[in-house]
Amino acid sequence: MARRRFEKPARSTVQLIAFLREKGLTIQDEQFATHCLQYIGYYRLKIYTRPLETGKRFNEGVTFEDIVNLYDFDRKLRLLCLDAIERIEVALRAHIINIMGAHGGPHFYYHSEYFRSPEAVAKVKKLGDEGKHLSIIHYKNQYEIPLLPPIWCLTEASTFGTISMIYADLKPRFRKEIAREFSLSDKLCVSWFKSLSTLRNFCAHHWRLWNAELIVNKPRQARNYLDDLQPNGTCYARLAVMQILLKKIDHDGRYGWSKRLEDLINTRPRMVSISAMGFPDDWKDRPLWNQELTTQQINS
Repeated sequence: MARRRFEKPARSTVQLIAFLREKGLTIQDEQFATHCLQYIGYYRLKIYTRPLETGKRFNEGVTFEDIVNLYDFDRKLRLLCLDAIERIEVALRAHIINIMGAHGGPHFYYHSEYFRSPEAVAKVKKLGDEGKHLSIIHYKNQYEIPLLPPIWCLTEASTFGTISMIYADLKPRFRKEIAREFSLSDKLCVSWFKSLSTLRNFCAHHWRLWNAELIVNKPRQARNYLDDLQPNGTCYARLAVMQILLKKIDHDGRYGWSKRLEDLINTRPRMVSISAMGFPDDWKDRPLWNQELTTQQINS
């Protein structure tokens, strides 16, 4: 297909409001619309207009507030995901430190016997050699031997993606020992941590989440939760993975993550279809959202 010349003009806020009205959008509070266009931006809001349009015109009765409400809902959803991912990331760090430290000490990562390949050892050492985090700098200023800092310094200075990589590079018997702390198989943990690391980056960069097709690093399907992870390219599938992990981490429910998710879904804007998010109609009645996980390992 032949490429075209880009000729769309840069519009002022006043011109954008006129343009939106020409497309059939109701703007009741022009001052509010002006503020949002100035501090959120038309292009960021534009992606939230698509479910509210037919062709190039807005559906009957759609208001500017509807667009902003959809944007705010998606923003709250991303922040809720980030909250869950933080707890999961911290738990994985703690288990790597505690379990691998017990096996090989603070510098277990010096030894290839704990990893699947010598290249994996080199990758972890590189984190300590090149890291600029305060914990690494402090260690190097205070200690000479060993040359590199202990595992708790390295993990504190690492992203979730890096930590999930360290976990995946461990030999299977060590992965399985860590996975038991989550009542999961190691194969599920490798897949799910990688999937949530991708989701974390997705949320941190403020991309649209609620009805996105999440095709990168889909979470491996678990037999006991097949109905919640099939299809596994939806927002709901990622939420289900986080709920499974959190029910082990937050075993007494004190953080109330699933309740906050339910409240968000219950107060969603009128134009949000939970089926577009991948939610089944009976999701609230499913065991995942209503019963405590047992300590029995989930089969992959």
